[in-house]
Amino acid sequence: MANYITILRILLIFPVLFLASPEQSQGNWLALLLFVIAGLTDHLDGYVARRTGTTSGLGALLDLLADKLLIIVTLFYFISYESNLLLIIPSLVIIIREIIISFFRQYLAEKGGNPIKVTFIAKSKTTLQIFALSFLIISPNFGQPFFILTVSLFWLAAYVSLHSLYGYIERYRNLIK
Repeated sequence: MANYITILRILLIFPVLFLASPEQSQGNWLALLLFVIAGLTDHLDGYVARRTGTTSGLGALLDLLADKLLIIVTLFYFISYESNLLLIIPSLVIIIREIIISFFRQYLAEKGGNPIKVTFIAKSKTTLQIFALSFLIISPNFGQPFFILTVSLFWLAAYVSLHSLYGYIERYRNLIK
């Protein structure tokens, strides 16, 4: 059951991208709703897996993949039509951090395991990224002050993303050889 919830998170990306618009649109509200549901599945799938005793390596891998796809694909889509560097720069920081962590996990897996444990700051980072992206989805329906708030959330998410990356590097640098 938990893996189906995780797969749902991946599948929800497509209608979000289809419905979202860089212009004021009612579709942005539905895209926001679907994106929030996708974001909530990030917590729900793990809870269900632990509660039902069905945690697995495949489930953990799917969860990681779903998180990365939800954030990276959605960010790429939205910054593809955004020309504001104040939004593009933190978005690229977030994307690059996600890619670096993915490579790091793959490197450790090829060395014989993946001892990386998800930290509170990493979970908080994902939640903050989802929150910032939610604001971005709906921002065309509001004015400039809302967009400034959205940009501020992205800078905060980028900072927390870098802080999380630094924490992983500090904790596991002895494994990089």
